[in-house]
Amino acid sequence: MAKIGDVAKLAGVSTATVSAVINGVDTVKPKTKRRVLAAVEKLNYQPNLYARSLARGRSRMLGVIVSALDNRFFAEIAQIAETNALESGYQVLIASTQFSMDRLRSAVRQMIGMRVDGLVIMTSEFDPGVLEMLRSRKVPVVFEDVGTVDPTTSNMRVDYEGGIQRALRTLIEMGHTRILFVQSHLDVAEWNQMLSIRLRAEAFRDAARQFPEVEASFLDAPGVLFEAGQVAAAEALNRFQFTGVIANCDPIALGLLSGFRRAGLAVPADVSIIGFDDSPECEYTEPQLTSVRIPRDLIGRAAVETLRRMIESGQPGCEIRIPTELVMRESVARPRVREEVAAR
Repeated sequence: MAKIGDVAKLAGVSTATVSAVINGVDTVKPKTKRRVLAAVEKLNYQPNLYARSLARGRSRMLGVIVSALDNRFFAEIAQIAETNALESGYQVLIASTQFSMDRLRSAVRQMIGMRVDGLVIMTSEFDPGVLEMLRSRKVPVVFEDVGTVDPTTSNMRVDYEGGIQRALRTLIEMGHTRILFVQSHLDVAEWNQMLSIRLRAEAFRDAARQFPEVEASFLDAPGVLFEAGQVAAAEALNRFQFTGVIANCDPIALGLLSGFRRAGLAVPADVSIIGFDDSPECEYTEPQLTSVRIPRDLIGRAAVETLRRMIESGQPGCEIRIPTELVMRESVARPRVREEVAAR
């Protein structure tokens, strides 16, 4: 393999001049630059980016860790973060945990070993040991909903409370007083440590307390999300009386929609359904699914921009507020016969 000295010898310049051309420094005369680039092409010279990064003290690499790449919510955030990082001159390493604490710890250790300049960690699960690992090494990181901010840690705070409250208030204003909350219950040992799952359930409990006239019920839906929603629909009809349902994520809501229709119920005439996340599928169901929107584009963009400021300017960690909004579609209406979806 050609070395930088070989390029310098062929072009008749110093290695410093070759380095300046490769790094885009504008002090090199155009004629000399063309000679250097011709030598680079002829020798098929490839700079040692890793060695160059170590010399600079930065790798120009960011790590992005999400819970699952086959989940549209996390995949979109990863893609948007990657696009914004590439536009800013950073390469991106992406890993998924499949909601496993062990895989989260392993991914973080691996990326630290690869000398990433900083990490974006957007996972449902959270391990305090990971936070301590990153703090001890002073690796800049942006988390979602960890709640901790310090000189090297930023936190994205999603407004689950506002989104859930708007969903509940909308159902109440339409005449629903028996409302069921269905939450995903992942089939993993650490499911009760899934922070976003807990926060959404707590937001519903807090919101329901503000409306004493509402009879609120809770149901766990264990297993793979869409299928879990289908099973939960049958269980809900056997156990509860309700006319409105809020699901803690769209796949559960879509499974509920399918399950209720299999049971002979019409949505929204017999039962209204609201999902959470506003995934693209919401617009293609029949009826279209009302859902609480979390802006994935804002999360991906803000995470990378915040991380860059921490890396490049030494800015301390900060809290980034992520708003939510209720997107009304066809799956919500006034109950046809008030409080008449009886236990079956």
